[in-house]
Amino acid sequence: MSSAQSAESPQRPLLSAHTDDKVDHKVEPVPSDQLPPSYQAASEAPPPPPTDAAEPDQSRCCRHRRRCRRFAHFFIALLFLWFTARYIVRHCQLRRFAHPHTDDFPWGHPPGHPGHGGHRPRPGEHIDSCVDSTDWIEVEPIDGHYPPGFEAWQRAELSLPSSADDIFLFSPGFHTGGVLHLVEAPDRDDIGVEVTVGSRKDSGLFQRTNLCTLRRGKDGHGVGIFTHPFKRHSQDRDSLFFNITVSLPEGKDVTTIPHFETRLPKYTHVITALKKHAFGFISLHSFDSPIFVESLVGNKINIRSRNGPIVGTFNTSSALEVKTSNSPIRVTVNAFNADSHIPTKVKLHTRNSILSAELALLSTPESQSNGSFFVSAYTSNSPLLVNFTEHASDAQLKLHAKTSNSPARVHLQPAFEGTFKLRTSIFPALVSPDADAEDPAGRDRQRVVDVKTLGHGSGVVYGDAEWVPQDEEAPAGRVEVSTSNSPLHLSL
Repeated sequence: MSSAQSAESPQRPLLSAHTDDKVDHKVEPVPSDQLPPSYQAASEAPPPPPTDAAEPDQSRCCRHRRRCRRFAHFFIALLFLWFTARYIVRHCQLRRFAHPHTDDFPWGHPPGHPGHGGHRPRPGEHIDSCVDSTDWIEVEPIDGHYPPGFEAWQRAELSLPSSADDIFLFSPGFHTGGVLHLVEAPDRDDIGVEVTVGSRKDSGLFQRTNLCTLRRGKDGHGVGIFTHPFKRHSQDRDSLFFNITVSLPEGKDVTTIPHFETRLPKYTHVITALKKHAFGFISLHSFDSPIFVESLVGNKINIRSRNGPIVGTFNTSSALEVKTSNSPIRVTVNAFNADSHIPTKVKLHTRNSILSAELALLSTPESQSNGSFFVSAYTSNSPLLVNFTEHASDAQLKLHAKTSNSPARVHLQPAFEGTFKLRTSIFPALVSPDADAEDPAGRDRQRVVDVKTLGHGSGVVYGDAEWVPQDEEAPAGRVEVSTSNSPLHLSL
């Protein structure tokens, strides 16, 4: 076909022309399962959101039970931890001052005393004899000497040989307490132990108590007060008060007792000035009660309490340890040292209460210089006051003193040579040197004190003190004092 012919021929319509003829168009609905996914989802109404009102009651009950179980488990675990902690604390206390009827110290009946209850003390110790009920003598209380609240008072006396190398007094448990007096008595050959006990009338606790002499080792003699435990669910909760007086024979010369020991919880200790007695080792232990020492001489001294103050004068040539808690320490210490290679050690420790100490560092014999001393003084939340009243020339001192949240003040003698370091916060640390002090060794030397600060606020101060020129090697002393949030002052 030619192009001309194609141009002249009419074009065909894309749609059929409209006619008046009626055409019946039937629309068949498509089944819903054949719809595309998007149309199918749109054709269905979304489910209503869940509400509490629509939640089944059974589901709510299950969640409530689960919450109850979780709370019950937490409560039981907390209760278990509380009882465990309470048992551990109680067990530690009782282990320290345990009754002799515990598993570690089984009760027995010593020969010759089948009816007295027979308490067997710690391993290595055994009962020698016990006071019979007929040996107690009723006494009338003297006003001012015996505390009120006890209706009946009875007394018994025991005797220990003066040749004993080991003397000890024990009163385990917490149902007894009282006062121990240690005195010297002239015109006496033995060591007398007088025991006065106060109780209620017809006290069941007194009837279950035994006063016995003890033995340990080759030449150890002691006294023990043993009380049967209360029966479970018993209403008998009375207590006993013991007034014990130990009288040491006062001779013409000084007598040295190699070993002296007390374990007397809830007993106040009163040690008088013992002029004719010294101790190789002496240990005084109490609990919830004070210890007062007028004067005591010993090579090694150990004084311990808890919740009770310790006050006194101590003379030691080897070691002194004074320790308590929640109560003050106020002591005067004369420390002697004859060997610069083995220091004399003084430890003073408490917490939550004031620590006040005056110390004299002395060489033996007095004409001799040199010596070595180590002193530690610790407390917390309370003032710390340490004053060195004497310091042997050329003696070495190492001091560690610490408190917190309270002032600290330390005074050194001019004889001190060595370094020092002070640390506090908020307040500055102050150093007051005595540059014009005279030479304690009498060698015409000059005092030189160098003081430096570290950081801002002068909270850390360090330096050294020495005598120049040095004739010999200077002692390498060291002093460290610290506190927090409070003033600190060092004078030397």
